[in-house]
Amino acid sequence: TNLYVTIKILQYRVKKKPKNAPNSIIATRETEGLFKKLIEGHLFNNEIKFREFFRVNREQFNFILSLVKDDLIKEPTMRVPVPISPDEKLAITLR
Repeated sequence: TNLYVTIKILQYRVKKKPKNAPNSIIATRETEGLFKKLIEGHLFNNEIKFREFFRVNREQFNFILSLVKDDLIKEPTMRVPVPISPDEKLAITLR
């Protein structure tokens, strides 16, 4: 009976389901995400809306980014091939 249990455990391990495919939201983040569409597409071109959205103007945003950019940079890895940019991290934080 111990042999039977061991065989069943091994069969289960072999038949494990493959990991899920990447979420479509994550896969399209670079082209359809909030940062790409709203912030880069609309707010970066409209100083008034940018200020209303972030409560800092574009110049202040760039100044803050220059202070913290080195701390926010993440190198690509096998697990995260395209990490979130420092601009996007700061935008999320300010929002």
